[in-house]
Amino acid sequence: MADVARVEGTGPLARLRGVVRHVGPALVLATVVVGPGSLTLNTIAGSTYGYTLLWVPLAATILMLIYTWLSARISLVTGRTLFQLTRAKYGDRLAAVGGLFGYLAVLAFQAGNNAAVGFAANALFGLDVRLWAVLFFGPALALIFLPDLYGKLELLVKIVVGLMLLAFVGTVVIVGVQTGPAARGLVPSFPDTEAIFLTLGMAATTFSIVAAVYQGYLMKEKKWGRDDLSSEGIDSLVGIGILGGISVVVLLTSAGAIFAAGGDPVFSAQGMAAQLEPLVGPAAFYLFTLGFFFASFSSLVVNPLIGATLFADGFDRDPSMDGRPVKLWTAVAMVIGLLVVLVFEAPPIELIRFAQGLAVVAFPILGYLVLAIARDHEIMGEYASETWVQVVAAAGYVTLLGIVLNYIRLIILAL
Repeated sequence: MADVARVEGTGPLARLRGVVRHVGPALVLATVVVGPGSLTLNTIAGSTYGYTLLWVPLAATILMLIYTWLSARISLVTGRTLFQLTRAKYGDRLAAVGGLFGYLAVLAFQAGNNAAVGFAANALFGLDVRLWAVLFFGPALALIFLPDLYGKLELLVKIVVGLMLLAFVGTVVIVGVQTGPAARGLVPSFPDTEAIFLTLGMAATTFSIVAAVYQGYLMKEKKWGRDDLSSEGIDSLVGIGILGGISVVVLLTSAGAIFAAGGDPVFSAQGMAAQLEPLVGPAAFYLFTLGFFFASFSSLVVNPLIGATLFADGFDRDPSMDGRPVKLWTAVAMVIGLLVVLVFEAPPIELIRFAQGLAVVAFPILGYLVLAIARDHEIMGEYASETWVQVVAAAGYVTLLGIVLNYIRLIILAL
């Protein structure tokens, strides 16, 4: 595939078309990572600590970019998936465990996505949350079973990401930003002990190793190879940059609209939407709620697709989007997520916290596999990761371990 420099035309519009043409897989990741959990925790951070933790989504975005790039690079250079390489290097058992834990990780988030779609629609139109969850479940499931799924999914996420950007950036423009405090928030600091643990939670919702691993599978769906390494770099930079940008914008919104106005901290994205209307008018309320809806719906579709792909590949089944195993296990995850909402009626914030606790089981395994294979000269040859990349990736792995330990702490406190 031609790279952006060779796209016909040299004007700004031609360059923009070239970039858009070379972006897609990482936007798919952005639509699942920017979900209810990311929006909620950045809302909590901004409304509780103002701009002080602004550095967190920026740092997490850098780590996410590194692991996404490494995962894609592995696929492009070898032409094989992560678990195919795992079976060759470490054996079937580790691949199966990684695939199972990857599925459990995303399965845990699915109920939160169903509930969040229902709550966003309820805020906009009224009616019962569970009714909306059921109504949007149907179109999401039908989409999964369409033929040639990748092309349709990429088109959908480009539209959804555009709408999310319009909604969230429009909201922060209405609210405004205090540039001085925001600039000071770029310097890492922790206002108190609780902020440390909140930071790890925020990092977990932006730096998703499960989503990063999925980039390698999206390379195969895109039918990219070694000749597309430069295109993949643009894709990762733009897609993951948008992911981090939305997280930053949500924190800026809650810091400007709630903390700076002297309001009480808000502990859900829905709560912030409700606060926006009396503070800065109904336009901000509707923009933010629409953004929250699109973020939740896109996660509702892509999240189970990731888990099903990892599960199928871990057990040496066809991991392609149009393969029967992926469609089947995606449907199973979507049904389970809906049933949890209908049976337990738990609010989204509780579902999100539970999901994050369960999801961490996959983090150390998947992170280790990406690091080990990316630096293996026998597998990657001249494309083995450089020393500076290994250092940054190792810092990301330490962050992953910190996230795991934090959730173990939360589980212990809950007992």
